[in-house]
Amino acid sequence: MKYRCPTCDQDAQVGRPCPHCARIARRKVPAAAKKSRPSWEQDEVYDGLDLPDDEEKASQSSWRFPAGIAWYWYGVALLLLVMMVGRVIYIR
Repeated sequence: MKYRCPTCDQDAQVGRPCPHCARIARRKVPAAAKKSRPSWEQDEVYDGLDLPDDEEKASQSSWRFPAGIAWYWYGVALLLLVMMVGRVIYIR
């Protein structure tokens, strides 16, 4: 069974990569990229970032409004909630 490769428009066998595209991909891979590294190894780019630990972050953080929501919208929400609860109590 064959299919037509959507990239190069040549016939390829189902379950296998297109021979034309696979040949091109093999040529483009640099030798340094072939060296596989374990997934737990990280790039040296991130070594000097000095990120805070979770404990430091928890001790320094205080309650704040989420970014992007103005403080007065919390007041509007609270007012609407009080009005809805008052309406339910008034109807009974």
